[in-house]
Amino acid sequence: QVGDGHPLRLWKVSTEVEAPPAAVLHRVLRERHLWDEDLLQSKVVEALDKNMEVYHYVTDSMAPHPRRDCVVLRHWRTDLLRGACLLISISVEHDKLPAEGGVKAVVLTSQYLMEPSTMGRSRVTHVCRADLRGRSPEWYNKVFGHLCAMELARIRDSFPVLSPSGPETKI
Repeated sequence: QVGDGHPLRLWKVSTEVEAPPAAVLHRVLRERHLWDEDLLQSKVVEALDKNMEVYHYVTDSMAPHPRRDCVVLRHWRTDLLRGACLLISISVEHDKLPAEGGVKAVVLTSQYLMEPSTMGRSRVTHVCRADLRGRSPEWYNKVFGHLCAMELARIRDSFPVLSPSGPETKI
């Protein structure tokens, strides 16, 4: 629990990914369609600098629930120790976006830490706390953590598995 008045838990999940940190960061930032099966649309609304932007995305899952509309401020770093990368997102209001008609989800915090592991792999940790609206506190306690884990598994599975006994290549 975080003492800010929202009764939602902070969830933390992690996994190994068969890609270096910069590639995982790129996949999460720019290739959401490859790992988010619920994504309907997404766009960068405004680039604030080379490592910060306002990003809008719409998801559709668990019918008959309505679409989820989310606007986040994203900031990322690629200059951390040992080649690690970090992506942090939080919901914001933006005047360039009209109401889409879906339910406005609120990302209280979303953090991805991608750390180098062995042989070109990354250890990816995702910390998330979001209010998707229309769900009970019991649902968040029982289900939301599993959704966070499934999201990270889909990111992991969007990369090909590197086989140590695969074909040799000429260098």
